[in-house]
Parts: sequence; structure tokens; C-alpha cells
Amino acid sequence: MLKVKSMAFDELLMAKGKIETEIELRSARDRSRLIEAIGNLRSVAAVKSATARHAQPHALKGKKLPPRYRNPKNRKETWAGRGNRPRWLVAALKGGKKLEAFAVR
Repeated sequence: MLKVKSMAFDELLMAKGKIETEIELRSARDRSRLIEAIGNLRSVAAVKSATARHAQPHALKGKKLPPRYRNPKNRKETWAGRGNRPRWLVAALKGGKKLEAFAVR
């Protein structure tokens, strides 16, 4: 420990300068270590999220299914039973028809 009371004024100023310099150096070193640690955590989190999302895709993703239902008024309009129901089918069902009436045989 420094004997501050017995030091001359010039010595006190030099000690203060050395202490402030050391404080700045250590804070810069700690800051760079923290920034590096945060970068490592972000890269690990990005890898984990990327692998978790693509670990097991759905079995039917990207596969084209044959149509299960067809619009009798327009034979080109079909629905495979996946996703939202098409407007023509919703309107017909609201009109009282049954889903089985549109089944492709």
C-alpha cells in the first residue's frame, strides 16, 4: 500500500496517472473479453437454432399429393386435403352439401 500522506505532490500526481492508466487498460481488456464471449454465445445460439429448426422436417413437406376433392363445376379446381379449404368448397359446405360429395373416386 502506498503511503499517501508522506508522498510529495509530484509523486501523488504520477501515482494517480499510473493508477488511471492501469484502470483504463484493465477495463478495455475486460470489455474485449466480454465482447468475445457474447460473440461466442451468439454463434453457439445461432448454430443450435439452425439445427433445431432443420432437425426433422415434416414427412409430407414438399411432396405433392393426389387430389382428394374436386369441384364439380370446374374440374380443374381440386384440393388434396392439406391446408385451408378452398373457397369453392367452403361455399358448398355452407350451402348444405357434404364433404363426401366432392371426393375423387
